[in-house]
Amino acid sequence: MAALATEHHAELDTPVRLMRTHAWVGGGAPAFTAELARRRSTLQSSLTSALHALADLVVRQGGPHPPIPALTTSITTMSAAPFGFHGIDPQAMTALVSSLDHAGHALATTGSRIAAELAGHGLPTHPGHTIGHLATWSTTQTSDLRRRLAQIRQTVPDTSLPSGITAYGLFGAHATDPMGAGTLLSRLAGGDNDAITRLLAVQEQGRDPGLAARVNAWWQTLATPLRGHLLDTAGLGLLNGLPTTVRDQANRRLLATERARLTRERDAATAELLQANAPLLLGNWERIANRLRRIELIEHELRPVPGHPPPLLLAFDVKGQGRLIISWGNPDTADTTVTSVSGLTSGLDGAHGDLQRSRALWQQATASSGDRTIASITWLGYDAPQIDPGVFEPSTSVAFQHAAAKGGAALAAFADGLCASHLPSGTARSVIVGHSYGSLTTGHAAVLRPGRLADDFIFVGSPGVGVDHAGQLGVDPKHVWVGEAGNDPVAALGRFGTDPGHDAFGAQHFPVQRDVYTAAHSSYWNQDSTSLRNMGRIINAQYDEIEHPAPMNNRPQLLMPELAHDPPPS
Repeated sequence: MAALATEHHAELDTPVRLMRTHAWVGGGAPAFTAELARRRSTLQSSLTSALHALADLVVRQGGPHPPIPALTTSITTMSAAPFGFHGIDPQAMTALVSSLDHAGHALATTGSRIAAELAGHGLPTHPGHTIGHLATWSTTQTSDLRRRLAQIRQTVPDTSLPSGITAYGLFGAHATDPMGAGTLLSRLAGGDNDAITRLLAVQEQGRDPGLAARVNAWWQTLATPLRGHLLDTAGLGLLNGLPTTVRDQANRRLLATERARLTRERDAATAELLQANAPLLLGNWERIANRLRRIELIEHELRPVPGHPPPLLLAFDVKGQGRLIISWGNPDTADTTVTSVSGLTSGLDGAHGDLQRSRALWQQATASSGDRTIASITWLGYDAPQIDPGVFEPSTSVAFQHAAAKGGAALAAFADGLCASHLPSGTARSVIVGHSYGSLTTGHAAVLRPGRLADDFIFVGSPGVGVDHAGQLGVDPKHVWVGEAGNDPVAALGRFGTDPGHDAFGAQHFPVQRDVYTAAHSSYWNQDSTSLRNMGRIINAQYDEIEHPAPMNNRPQLLMPELAHDPPPS
């Protein structure tokens, strides 16, 4: 029995080692890893208990106490992969299934032999039966994992498994679902269109970092005909975690559907207005006409721009303040994705300028990126403060953080989606540019997803990001970049936490050209400017190539007063 125990006490070591190496993917993987470790300990304690029972019997019969071998082992694993766009080697998961399968068969025989030996001597047989239960569990897990892995490989034939699919597809049986997203996704697949509304409400809260990965795993394992059917579901393209091309296709279909519906409503409202000759009906007509105008605006912005990749429509909403998210380049395949977050007065109606800035960043970064591809995203995914009566309401005013906190949750959820839908890569990067109040929104998102939101942060014209030190954003402060035009009045405020331009904040500074007082706050994307070139280099992680031009004139000027010192070299 000692020889038998020595031979099989490490049967679950290989599965535990494999899971500890890959538990970083999240989802159900950490829970499965913990369960494996617990059952491994149970195996070794059961074998030890059986040997002690037999040894005590020897002593009771007058013999010397036989030596009992040490049946505990230590597990050494590689360090966990860092968070990002990393994937999983499918061969490692195949090895996991094989090792569990071997353990199931070996432990079944071992448990039977130990139970029989103990029973033959009139001893309690529970150690053997416990090992038998471990064998049954291992066999059950083998069957489930093998089925899931085969299904995944049919729909995801890549050489590397996306981490989200591994987390919620392969180990989905062990994933907790506190927000009920799994149930809602099942309902959506079954034709319950109300489920999409509830899913989007959960997404907007930004409280579940695994939601986008769960959505991606759900979509990737659906049958092709069902995917095609779901593309016509209103709101599907708003779900973070879906492949970008799927979102673009679904949103363009919805855009066309909404245009047709609103056109019918406008025509009916026009006829009703003319027939009734009632000015009170004009408000309804204007509401419909305004939404149609916004759809036309979106359609105009989706036209191809020479020299740029085709725009991809990731989200839109023509109601209320309006929302719009467009990407120049595919973030699912890009080597570097840069997301721009705007602030005060930004929104759907004024999206043209924000889209121009994103194209400028794409063009500048692409010019020096070599073989690395760039995706540049305009993210108008929250209700930014406006210059309207809402300025006096704390929940919408630029003077308070409420809008930034709510927008930060939505931005965090969007970034989760970028990570979940990206093809596995060990070198892909994510950068976020926060401008003005948008830098505060970005700061809130960074606190919600410490170390997971982006590889580099670029803040320009920032009134503060909601924290007192760059290190509180979850990344090394050397990857937090601040650009401030000396004449930018917003950058001089320092209202929300420590002023990012101060040395005490601990960020890196990059030089920015000067401009007149009235234009400085929006000058960071000026063509061929120092700031634009430097942002392009930061996006490409070319930190040693950041420009530090000598000032053209150190003397204060009437139209260009110095409100802050030139930023020191980084």
